[in-house]
Amino acid sequence: MKLVKNMQLLGFCVLFVLQANAKDYYVSVKGKDSNKGTLEKPFRTIKKAASKMRSGDVCFIREGVYHETIKMKAVNGTKGNPYVFKAYNNEHVVMDGSELLELSWKKHNGNIYKAKLKTPIWQLFVDGVSMTSARWPNGNWNDGSVWDKKKSMAWPIKGKGAYGHHYNDELAQIDGDLTGAIIMVNSGSFKTFKSHVTEHSKGADNFKYDTTKKEIKVHFSYQGKVERHGYFLEGKLALLDEENEWFYDPKSKEIYLWAPEGKHPKKLEIKGKTQSYAFDIANSSYIELRGLNFFGTTFKANESKHITVEDCNFMYPSYSKRMLGDLSLTEVTSMQVRKKDTKTHNTVRNCKFEYMDGPVLDLNGWNNIVENNYMHTIDYSCTYKGGYTLNMSQATQLVFRRNTVHTSGASEMYKAGVRNTIELNDLSRSGYMQNDGSLVQVSVASQDKSQTRYNWVHDSSKQGLRFDNKNTPNAPWGENGNMHHNVAWKTDRIYFKGDKHFIYNNVSFDSHLNDLIVSSNAKIQGHNHKTITRNNLTNKFSGNRTKPGKDYPVPGIVDHNWAGNFKGADMKDQLRDPDNLDFRPKKDSELVDAGALIEGKNIPFLGSAPDIGAYEYGDTNYWIPGFQDTKASVAIPKNKTITAKTDADLMWLPAYKATSNHVYFGTDKAKIVVATQNSSEYKGEQKNNIYTPGILKSGQPYYWRIDSVVNGTVLKGEVFEFTVK
Repeated sequence: MKLVKNMQLLGFCVLFVLQANAKDYYVSVKGKDSNKGTLEKPFRTIKKAASKMRSGDVCFIREGVYHETIKMKAVNGTKGNPYVFKAYNNEHVVMDGSELLELSWKKHNGNIYKAKLKTPIWQLFVDGVSMTSARWPNGNWNDGSVWDKKKSMAWPIKGKGAYGHHYNDELAQIDGDLTGAIIMVNSGSFKTFKSHVTEHSKGADNFKYDTTKKEIKVHFSYQGKVERHGYFLEGKLALLDEENEWFYDPKSKEIYLWAPEGKHPKKLEIKGKTQSYAFDIANSSYIELRGLNFFGTTFKANESKHITVEDCNFMYPSYSKRMLGDLSLTEVTSMQVRKKDTKTHNTVRNCKFEYMDGPVLDLNGWNNIVENNYMHTIDYSCTYKGGYTLNMSQATQLVFRRNTVHTSGASEMYKAGVRNTIELNDLSRSGYMQNDGSLVQVSVASQDKSQTRYNWVHDSSKQGLRFDNKNTPNAPWGENGNMHHNVAWKTDRIYFKGDKHFIYNNVSFDSHLNDLIVSSNAKIQGHNHKTITRNNLTNKFSGNRTKPGKDYPVPGIVDHNWAGNFKGADMKDQLRDPDNLDFRPKKDSELVDAGALIEGKNIPFLGSAPDIGAYEYGDTNYWIPGFQDTKASVAIPKNKTITAKTDADLMWLPAYKATSNHVYFGTDKAKIVVATQNSSEYKGEQKNNIYTPGILKSGQPYYWRIDSVVNGTVLKGEVFEFTVK
C-alpha cells in the first residue's frame, strides 16, 4: 500500500513539473521565425512553433491568414498536458488552402477569359465562393441546381447502347471531342464510380468509357438496367458553357473562367486551391486544435489518439483533384486507424463543415465523439468509398450527438458502426445523387445494443431510419437494436428488418410509402417475431413497405401504438401543431397516458403511464435536436409561418452552453429589436425552453426574441416572427 501511495505521489509530482514547465508560444503574420515566439516577439509560422513545442505547451495564433501545412508525426502529449494550437483571445485565424492568383487575363471567347498558371490548382474561388468545375449537364452548389438529379445528370436512352456505351441526343450539341473526359456514373444504389471517356467525336450522340478497373462496380439491382445509370462529365474545355464555371488544362497550364455576371476576372479576387491539409497528424496523441477557421483545406489525424478538434469552422474543406486528371480518392477530413479496434478517443465538437466534394468525415476506431456540429452541402460526386455522407461503420462505441446535417448527395447520410449512440441529431435532405439509402442506416453487424434516439429525420426522398438485412439467402440478421423517441416526416419511410428489436415511442408521418414498417417478410430470416413495437404514433403502419397494414400485420409483440390506418383518422390531429414542429400531444389527445413500459428500458413519463409518441404531455422542457449555435435557434412556431395556432407556445433550441434564457414577446417588431429588461416586452428569465404567451389573436403577427446567458454574459438573439392563422 505504501508503494502504491509513493507511486501516486511520484505521478503527481511529475504532472506538476510538466505543467510548471509548460510554455506558451505565439505566432503572428507580423512575426519572424528568428524571434523567440513570445507575445512581443512572435514566430511567423505555426510550423516553427510546432517544432519547439513539448507536451503541455500552447501555440497561440494571432489574427491573420496562414498558408502552411503543419506536419506532426510521433508527437505525443499526455492527459492533462496536450499539445494545443488555438486562436489567441478569440481572434480570427484562417488556415487557408488557397493562393491568390494575380494573372494576366485574356478573352478566350464570349464571357470566357483565360490565363497562364504557374502552380496547378484543383478548385477555384471568386470573391470567396467556389466556382463549378466545367461539366455536362450543368449544375452548381450556389443555386442548388446540382442536387436536381433529373437535370444535373444525364440518362442513357432506353434500349440503345450498353454498359460502358451511352447514347444521349444532347451530346451532339457539345462543341468538342470528349475523348479523355471524366465520367461519374451512378450504377445503382450507393455504387458511383469515376472513369475516362475512351471514344467520342465532335457532334456524336454517343461515347464509350472504361469499365475495366476493379473499383468500377454495378449494384446488383441495376445489372442490365443501363438506362438507370445516371452520369455527368467533367474534364474538358468544351463543357465550359455557363456563368460560374471554370476549367484548368494541366498540359497547357491555362485556366479558363466564366466569372459571375460575366465580369472581367481582373475586377475580382481569384484564388486557387493548392493544399489539402493544414494539419497533417500521424502516429500521435493528445493534440488539440481550437478556435481555428479553415478555408479550402482541412486536417487529417491518422493512426492517432486523443485528438480534439473543437470550435473550428471548415469552409470548402475538401475537393477532388479531377481537374488535374487525378482519379484517386479525394483527400478528405480524416481520423483513421488501420486496426479498427484501436481505442482512439478522438473528438470533433462544435465545428461547422460547409461545402465539400467528398464526405464530411472519414473516421473509425473506438470511443470517439462527434458532437454539436453543423454540416451541409456535401458531396456532389459520391465517388469516395461508397455512398456515405458520414461513414462510421468501423467506428465502435461512437457517440454522434446533437449534429445538424443537411443537403448531401450520397445515399446514406449516417452509416452506423457497432454500438453507436445516435441521439439528438437533425438530419434532412439526403441522397440527392444516388438511389436507395436512408438518413440513418444501421446494418446487421451494427444493430446489437445500438441506440438511435431523440432525432428528427425529415424532408428526404430516402428512408428516415433503417435496420437493414443482408440480401443473400440464409444470411444472418440483425438483433437487439434500439430505436426510440424519434420523429420522422416527409421521408421514404422508417423501416426495420431483423429480430428482437425495441421500436418504441417514435413518430412517423407524411412518408412517400408506408410510414412505419416492421418487416414481416417471410423470405427473410428473423423477420421480427420477437421484436417489441410499442407506443409509436403513425398514420400508415404495416409489416410491408407498400401494402396496407391490415393485409400485412406487424409481426412480434405489438401493442399500445396509435395508427391512423387502423383508427380511420389522421394522427396529426392528436398533436398540438406538427406542421410547425410542435409534436406534443394535445391535452385531450388519445395519446396521453396511453402507452406502456418495456421491461429493462427506461421510458421517462409524466402521469400514470408513458404517452404514445416521442413527447410527454405536460413536460416543462421540449427537446429539440441539432446543432446549438451561438444564439437561440429553431423557432417554434416556425419562423415567419402564417399558420400558428391561437394556443401556440414559444419554444426554441437554446444557444450552445446557455444556462438560462431572457424572453421578449410582443406585436411590434421594432420594439422587440431594441427591447431591454426594462421594456414591457420583457417577459422574464427562465431556464427551460417553453414560454406560454396565452391565447393569441387570429390574423395577428407576433414577434419574439430569446437572449442567451452564456458564462454569465447575455448574448442578444435574433427576432423571430409568426402570424396566427
